[in-house]
Amino acid sequence: MITDANSSVVEATPVQEFIPGSDRGNSDGAEIPRLLRSFRHFIVLAFLGSVFLPPLAYLSSPSIGEVIPSPGEFYLKVGLYGVPALAAIVGLYLLLLKLEPYLLKESLDQAAFLETIPGRSLSIAIAASAALSLFLELAVIRWQGSIFEFFAFYKNYGLLACFAGLGLGYALSRSKEGIPLILTLPLLTWQFGLLIALRWGLPNRPYSLETIPFREQLNMGLTATWDQIGVVYLLLTVVFLLTALAFVPVGQLCGKLMERKSQLPAYGFNLLGSLAGVLLMFLVSFLWTPPVVWFGLCFVILLFFFVPEPRTLLLGMGIALVALMTLAWPVNPLWNKIYSPYQSLDIGYSPNGLMLIRAAGHYYQRVHNLSSAAIEASTDPALRATRDYYDFPYRVRPSASEVAVVGAGSGNDVAAALRSGAQHVDAIEIDPAILLAGKTNHPERPYDDPRVRPIVNDARSFLRTTQSHYDLMVYGLLDSHTLLSQASSVRLDSFVYTVEGLREARSRLTPNGVLSLSFSVLNDALGTKIYQMMKQAFDGKEPLCFFPSYEGAQVFMQSKNGDLSIPPAVLWEAHVAERPEFYRNSAIKVDLSTDDWPFLYMPRRVYPLSYLVVLGLILLLTFVLYASFFRQRPKFSHLPFFFLGAGFMLVETKAITEMGLTFGNTWQVIAIAIASILVMAFLANGIVQRLRVSGTFFIYFLLFVSLAVGWWVATSGGLSSTTAGRIGTAVILTCPLFFSGIVFSTLLSAESRISSVMSMNLMGAMCGGVLEYNSMYFGFHFLYLLALGLYAAALLSGLAFRRTAVLPALRT
Repeated sequence: MITDANSSVVEATPVQEFIPGSDRGNSDGAEIPRLLRSFRHFIVLAFLGSVFLPPLAYLSSPSIGEVIPSPGEFYLKVGLYGVPALAAIVGLYLLLLKLEPYLLKESLDQAAFLETIPGRSLSIAIAASAALSLFLELAVIRWQGSIFEFFAFYKNYGLLACFAGLGLGYALSRSKEGIPLILTLPLLTWQFGLLIALRWGLPNRPYSLETIPFREQLNMGLTATWDQIGVVYLLLTVVFLLTALAFVPVGQLCGKLMERKSQLPAYGFNLLGSLAGVLLMFLVSFLWTPPVVWFGLCFVILLFFFVPEPRTLLLGMGIALVALMTLAWPVNPLWNKIYSPYQSLDIGYSPNGLMLIRAAGHYYQRVHNLSSAAIEASTDPALRATRDYYDFPYRVRPSASEVAVVGAGSGNDVAAALRSGAQHVDAIEIDPAILLAGKTNHPERPYDDPRVRPIVNDARSFLRTTQSHYDLMVYGLLDSHTLLSQASSVRLDSFVYTVEGLREARSRLTPNGVLSLSFSVLNDALGTKIYQMMKQAFDGKEPLCFFPSYEGAQVFMQSKNGDLSIPPAVLWEAHVAERPEFYRNSAIKVDLSTDDWPFLYMPRRVYPLSYLVVLGLILLLTFVLYASFFRQRPKFSHLPFFFLGAGFMLVETKAITEMGLTFGNTWQVIAIAIASILVMAFLANGIVQRLRVSGTFFIYFLLFVSLAVGWWVATSGGLSSTTAGRIGTAVILTCPLFFSGIVFSTLLSAESRISSVMSMNLMGAMCGGVLEYNSMYFGFHFLYLLALGLYAAALLSGLAFRRTAVLPALRT
């Protein structure tokens, strides 16, 4: 017998779910070593990959001018390294065997300690564990993106690894014992040390680990060879295992605490804790704090749940101290590292003393001193060519008084506008850290000029809402090195470079205003795509194309009326080549970026087949994890919660993307959007508790209607950018999440094991995260239809299992 959320006594019915053991989760003496043994095997597997990653990365990343080893030499070197590596692996295995009695005792003590938490403190403990899980998840995803660019562009990978670990932990929480919580600390420390060593500790730069193994999107950097792609996949496997294994004890902690409370109140406090985790990340992002602060806060909360014994607490604090020292280690003291709310930035200086900026370890921006005094004193022709590039738009529109610089960055374009006599300059830059670096370090001090108005905002949002009009609008080599959020595959700049975004920019030009778009074009297909987008945004008027001699940049220009012409003398003075026929006669087929399909770096709308390899790797590793911990095949009585999790993930992704498009892709908007989603789920849970909702048919109907309305509004062009329109957009985006929350809480109130429900729901969220990549081919509007199908599957599976439960009762 169990007590449900309404304090009524109901009979516990057999549920079919993931159960760790041969006797439906009833733990016995043989079960516990099996759980620890499975965990030990995966630790050894992760260590095996970690040991071989450094030599493989080193050998597959030859320095410039270095002779590439032959296959025979390559395998010989790996083989020679493999002897001590295998010895280390055997040593780790024997050490884990010796520690197994201690870990077994620690897991038993951990379970006993959680049972002693008094009832009056249980709600706070549930909220604190949920806050820990979400804050740690966000911290890990953010930190991984600051080490390797792959994780900055594909944050979904880290998110799915966290989900896999949390889901497995929730499933294991039904067992009296399990995986000791203290193991989270060494696993995180291991990941910190490994990634930092791979990024900065090898004798040469690890080019193989900086490659992107996806062919559908263009990326800066080297073209990956097959051996380098293999090394990247090994890195992804190791990182997935280390992340998932570190989150298993955390999910187990959350599940064990929630099992002690009625379902709906427990879920409500879990949501409150998740909201607190989001707000805490909002705070540390606002303060530009480094990872030491993020993980320090996580470790403090984690230690509160440790067994209150001196040996355990001292060991935990010691490992936490090592982890924080690893994070704080000055890998490159000559560079100043700043963690802006968006990305990791390294501020350094070139040999001429001018500032350089790297994002996630890669070149991003540089400052130039292009003042007249510097040009006259220099004999470097490259400096003159750089000055010509930045001054070129102002030669085309010499009388420009009102200027907007989109992607103002460290201030080079702003300084050019001031040198050309602009009376007012709106400098739009989304990252406040880059703006501050430019204000502090630019030799021409453009941001100190009273004619300049620095604007920290998303360019698309600003241009959509401003009432100003400009004689000249300059896109200053705007390029994002990070994603909009961890749940989306959209970059920060994606909605700037769409046909709709360019049309909105054109609408902010004065009658004779000119739009100048500069971009480092990676290949002719990308250049053709930008050319065609400009052409469509200007009602079929072809833009003028120029090829200046600066970092591979190409310039696309057109006036508001589409009649821009430039005297040859201007081009000669600027040393710029015009090639109008280059893209006009291009036979390359491209698909244009739109607000529904905002993937600038995909020249063609093709299905992301290379992504399927990584997604298949995620699913395979998750399956192996679950299969290793559970003897029985999963029985799917909780299948509705799986589909609800998948549908919720898709709608959440769509909501975050649309909220960013409507209100701006700033970190504040994204944080508020995520917090609002949690608030809607909390309100839905409260309504079910207060009104004692029991039926779901009508709620499903409202859910389907809200999704259909959202799809119709999105495909019709969306609501206006007025205040009423933006409020309407927010309501349309959040209503499906609210109704989905009511359905989830209603079904949850009839279940007996909340930890099993949460596990299945997280597995569904993983599936939704995988399905989100379909937007790269079908567009984001398609997510509405996909979510409709998933919610329909939740309804039908619920009806099917209800029928199978009722028929035997009727026969008796």
